[in-house]
Amino acid sequence: MRNRLTLLAIFLGALTALILIDRLPDWRLDLTEDKLYTLSDGTRRIVKGLPEPVTLEFYFSERATRDMPLLRDYARRVKALLEEYQRLGGGRIRLEVIDPEPFSEAEDRAVARGLRGAPLAPGGPPVYFGLAAVRGDKTAVIPFFDRGRENWLEYDVSELLVQVSRDHPPHLAIYAEPDLLVRGGINPFNRQPQPPWVALENLSRFYRVTWLTKGFDRVPEGTDLLILVHPKGFGKKTLYAVDQYLVGGGRALIFVDPYAELDGPPAFVQPGRVKASDLNPLFRAWGFEHTVKGFVGDDRYASRVTVAGRKPARHLGLLTLGQAAMADDPILAHLDKLVLSSAGALRKLDGADVGFTPLLRSSPQSMLIPTAALDYLFDPNLLLEAFKPGGRRFVLAARIDGRLKSAFSEAPEDGGSHTARGDRDAHLIVVADTDLLANRLWAKLETGPDGSRTVVPFADNGGFLINAVDHLTGNPDLIAIRGRGRYERPFEVVAALRAKAEKQFQAKLEELQRKLQETEAKLAELQQAKEGDAARRETLQRFQEERLRIRKELRRLQRRYNQEIESLGTRLKLINILGVPALLTLTVLLLGRRTRRSR
Repeated sequence: MRNRLTLLAIFLGALTALILIDRLPDWRLDLTEDKLYTLSDGTRRIVKGLPEPVTLEFYFSERATRDMPLLRDYARRVKALLEEYQRLGGGRIRLEVIDPEPFSEAEDRAVARGLRGAPLAPGGPPVYFGLAAVRGDKTAVIPFFDRGRENWLEYDVSELLVQVSRDHPPHLAIYAEPDLLVRGGINPFNRQPQPPWVALENLSRFYRVTWLTKGFDRVPEGTDLLILVHPKGFGKKTLYAVDQYLVGGGRALIFVDPYAELDGPPAFVQPGRVKASDLNPLFRAWGFEHTVKGFVGDDRYASRVTVAGRKPARHLGLLTLGQAAMADDPILAHLDKLVLSSAGALRKLDGADVGFTPLLRSSPQSMLIPTAALDYLFDPNLLLEAFKPGGRRFVLAARIDGRLKSAFSEAPEDGGSHTARGDRDAHLIVVADTDLLANRLWAKLETGPDGSRTVVPFADNGGFLINAVDHLTGNPDLIAIRGRGRYERPFEVVAALRAKAEKQFQAKLEELQRKLQETEAKLAELQQAKEGDAARRETLQRFQEERLRIRKELRRLQRRYNQEIESLGTRLKLINILGVPALLTLTVLLLGRRTRRSR
């Protein structure tokens, strides 16, 4: 009787669960460790605040990727997240899933939106895997989803919503020390023309820019972001204007420097010249400070330079930072290399109640070196001789968030109303170097025959500036969106099996690609020959057939490799789906049998 009642209770419980699931179709349960499929509170507020409905057009080449299981798996995760946006929107967001097949209207539409197709298989059609957010005549796109930014997938999608919800481009107010000539001009010290700093010049293409003059006493109304580059020698009224803008909940991107190399000649040429920018009177009131008379020397990130014909040497002050020096932050996602020169250090003050998040750090093999050394030492080897690292990592750039306290007790004369303590959070990014924005540290400028200028970047300094501006001009809720955990948690055994499979196919793949290159080169040579030679036409036909055969073999090899990887994944899924329940069932049966025997 007891067993029958138990079975009846299980049946009724299952029936009740089915009815609830059927009546609650939007119910979700996210059991992932990092809540990967639960949208952040910031995203929820962004969606709720959309002024008009937005259409998300998700372009994915379904048929063209049938032999690409890894890409298809990532696409499923993206689609699942976009469906969560649509569910959350409650009519404010409409999702369209589009397969842009070759030569179709859907492909033309994807190209018109600004998406790009990638030829991922030899001889195969271009693969589209991007997103367009459309609101009226406004469109913002992710041209192709990059797995390197998977942790920031929610951030990138929410950023598209913020972009299309704006009715005008953000307004930037920029001040740059005039002697840096960031807008170009004739250098008064060497009488040579100096081109504009490309990183700052490009901002006017995407934003509405107002340039502030020396001694400005107010930040223009409607400023979305204040940018200060080497704020040197600010007077009381200028400091007060900056203070009140940020204490009132403003946003700023500030580049300070203990030794701005392009700020005129060194001290032995012009004695007494100050090449440091000092905003510590404001920074200390806000809860942090920066070094003014010392720069960070780092033995690990030191770059090799050649000075005055000497042999190449490692310069402790010229730092090439890799990803190990960068924080896991959306501003730095997908940046590989940053180059800084004579950078200072930032430090949060004890007891400060603001958020201080390091973005760039030196290695433990670093120390502070007096800036006076840069005025008189021209041999980097001399810096190495006196170098004694202390095992401390210095903060080279940081994000500061919170309600700020004013550095002033009252407004200056005719200063208007005074705010002593902010009632809204301010958002700042402070970088202890200005030279990283200069062309010479990250890009080469090439001039074409027609006078056009081409920028060839060799570092990501320009990308860092754009990322920081995009981040700070975004919706306040966008700034707070967290990076997600890892969607994939691969097993080491699976990785080893995959590496073994890749090794087996790589040799054959390289051989086929080499043959294909040789065949295409021979074809090009034959096609340039004169017409009318029967033997040449026969040879040409033979090589064309050979090219088709090799390309077919390449596709077959790629398909075989993908099938083996997918088969491995299927076997693992079966083990997870069937093996674990079977094991639990067997355990329960054994325990039940043991219990009956003991009775």
